[in-house]
Amino acid sequence: MGDNILKLIKPADIITIVNALLGFASVINALRGEVDSALVLVLMAVIADGADGAVARYSGYGILGANLDSLADVVSFGLAPAVLAFYFLNRNMEYFAWVFSGLFLVCGTLRLARFNAAGKKDGFDGIPITSGGFAVALFLQIRDSVPYFDSIFAILLVILSLLMISTIAYPKLKNPAVLTPMTLLLFFDVVVFFLGYTEVVKIAALLLLILIFGYILSPIGRRFYGKL
Repeated sequence: MGDNILKLIKPADIITIVNALLGFASVINALRGEVDSALVLVLMAVIADGADGAVARYSGYGILGANLDSLADVVSFGLAPAVLAFYFLNRNMEYFAWVFSGLFLVCGTLRLARFNAAGKKDGFDGIPITSGGFAVALFLQIRDSVPYFDSIFAILLVILSLLMISTIAYPKLKNPAVLTPMTLLLFFDVVVFFLGYTEVVKIAALLLLILIFGYILSPIGRRFYGKL
């Protein structure tokens, strides 16, 4: 007989489970048409995803950790963003909505499977699925300000999907100069949403999106400056 699974769960694993539940709640809200709250739940899952790593470094890693984390991530940053993408694109693109949202989910899942199989610890091949799902949620928060929304969003989904399965090297975000403002903005975005400040949410989302795009484009910057 195997070990009692409850005995294998570490404090960090509990936060990882919360991450998965937030992703599940996001999908449920999207199905109910409550898309703005669904987007914020993805952002809250980003917070949980960062918190479980911090707790794991403090209290120790369990044998469930890595696989459980990937399973939660595919719900919160693969499935939930894909469902939200389909919700918005289906209004005008119909069958193509399946293609773009499905591509994002498939590439995100493949990216996680490759990460688990490779066991790479010092960085990432391709952008993390968390960054991809985070970017989708932030972009959808500013959707009303984006001209030609459907076309631009579809292109963004394709780019993020291809980057997730690419072999482009991305570092783990550890620099406090980047992490601190991003974390503060993320908490700010969530808080002002629940306070009902819709326009402020858009500003916070735009600033966060700029920071995420900066991370996504960072390999280009490294290659450029490396040649100077």
